[in-house]
Amino acid sequence: MNRVLLVPDLALERWPSMDRYAAELARRLDVDVPREASTIPGPRYLARYVRYPRALGRYQPSLVHVADHSYAHCLRAFPGVPSIVTIHDVYPLSVIGRQESGPSALLRDALLWWVLTWVRRASHWIAGSEFTAREAVALLGLPSDRVHVAGYGVDEAFFKQPSDEAIAARRRHWLGATPHADDARRVILHVGNCEPRKNVEAAILALGLLRKRGADAFLVQIGGRFTPAHHAAIDAAGVEGFVRQEPQVDEAALVAAYYAADALVLPSTYEGFGLPALEAQAAGLPVVTSGAGGLAEAAGDASVTVEGANPPALADALALVLTDPALRAGLIERGRRRAHSHTWDAAAAKVRAAYDETRAAV
Repeated sequence: MNRVLLVPDLALERWPSMDRYAAELARRLDVDVPREASTIPGPRYLARYVRYPRALGRYQPSLVHVADHSYAHCLRAFPGVPSIVTIHDVYPLSVIGRQESGPSALLRDALLWWVLTWVRRASHWIAGSEFTAREAVALLGLPSDRVHVAGYGVDEAFFKQPSDEAIAARRRHWLGATPHADDARRVILHVGNCEPRKNVEAAILALGLLRKRGADAFLVQIGGRFTPAHHAAIDAAGVEGFVRQEPQVDEAALVAAYYAADALVLPSTYEGFGLPALEAQAAGLPVVTSGAGGLAEAAGDASVTVEGANPPALADALALVLTDPALRAGLIERGRRRAHSHTWDAAAAKVRAAYDETRAAV
């Protein structure tokens, strides 16, 4: 068939940001999407590395676009077919660089190296940010003239404020009884997973400092699962009872969470981009970030940046954002303007241009 095949991650991964990226492109581009992405069962590694590539062999596209570099090995199902891989970050190199011991770490690192060899075999690449494009060229040795930058968009749902009851319900879920109009409790939100690079421990320790200063603050983490290191940070900060976690929420609950919170904190030490910053800005939620990697591009001047994201500096920035009305108003205004400039239509147009250039190079 003379069609583009867009290869998404397997649904069993439950990676919301990757699912959204592929789905938004599929809605706007003339592409086919393999139904096997949503039907292949686990175990995870067997499904990802064996069953999925094998199932893709029945397709005969004129161009294949692997929507996530973690699945670049799927290119082995399409020998000789022009191909594109979207690189969201080059963090796998950092994971490998830790040189962790043990059977599971050795297997993981070997698979990461193998997948990276397939990333390099693509005809062209799409990077989610200028930062990632520079890293891909410098660290993966990719030719810069075949790396296209096509960023991300913000879904319209994040610009639409939910009902007052939906927002109040989210706060009740986190804080308990319905707050009074003069309630002084403040919710700091973190959206994403809890990998070490997300630096969630810094947010936990910053919460402890804020509470010691008298702020009635809470931390809500959405999208991850705490590890022993996070629980140790909670104990060290003395914030047991003031931290909530929701590993999985649907889009409606996530949108309501942005509107129900008082600030978003993203203290990552590394990010390819940082879409939660734009989602929060669309919802009118002030953002505090580390500015690491692609976060500087995502949040821009519409956030408070704390370089290094150490807990005392984070606590200082969050205290300002939570208590300074003029600062909050400025962040909200600039943030919404910035979020409106990032649309999935614009992202899809750049991806379509990458398709055209890849075809023309054949």
